[in-house]
Amino acid sequence: MFARTTTEGAGPVAQDGIGWLLEPYVVDCVTFARGIGPGELVARLGARPAGPVRLATAVEALDALAAPGVGSVARVGRAAGWSFAVEYGDAVGPTPDGLAAVSHRGVDAVNFLLTPWHPPSVFRHYEDGRHICSFGIGAETHRLGSDPDLLVPALTALAVLPGPRWSDGARRERSHRLTMLAVQDHFGLRLPRHDVVEGRLPLHLVRER
Repeated sequence: MFARTTTEGAGPVAQDGIGWLLEPYVVDCVTFARGIGPGELVARLGARPAGPVRLATAVEALDALAAPGVGSVARVGRAAGWSFAVEYGDAVGPTPDGLAAVSHRGVDAVNFLLTPWHPPSVFRHYEDGRHICSFGIGAETHRLGSDPDLLVPALTALAVLPGPRWSDGARRERSHRLTMLAVQDHFGLRLPRHDVVEGRLPLHLVRER
């Protein structure tokens, strides 16, 4: 049984978007998938069935990386119609093979790789095994994929495009949050911060070493 992660309905959790992912060193990698459940998502990332699944905090997930043979783990859940997997360690989600596998057979997949130590952090969208659109947060003029302009209308509406116009840190941060808002609203993404940062979610071994 999964921990409480559904964001439909009233209450503080329902208001959680994805902008908080820009907080440094809170989450390094998260993959969203629409069309499959959390268990299938983590299986497509590479997890194998390994008996009863235990619930774990973010701290416990990081501690699990110290065990012999563990390369990466993921905590999973579901919010606003999307399954999500927060990875710790050598993440599979940001890789082309990983996202192609997650999005196989008509599934929508969105990944954020958050790298405050080496900007820009990167947004990627795959569908049905294909790379649709990707760009750096703060580097939205350099877009890749088969439909690189997918989010241009949303980014333009929020004045992120045609290009950066910030001249200080506060404006840069605001522009980055507007980009996250554009992605959030385009795809209907939500991610409950409390559940991810402080709560307990199902923990899976994804990659061995």
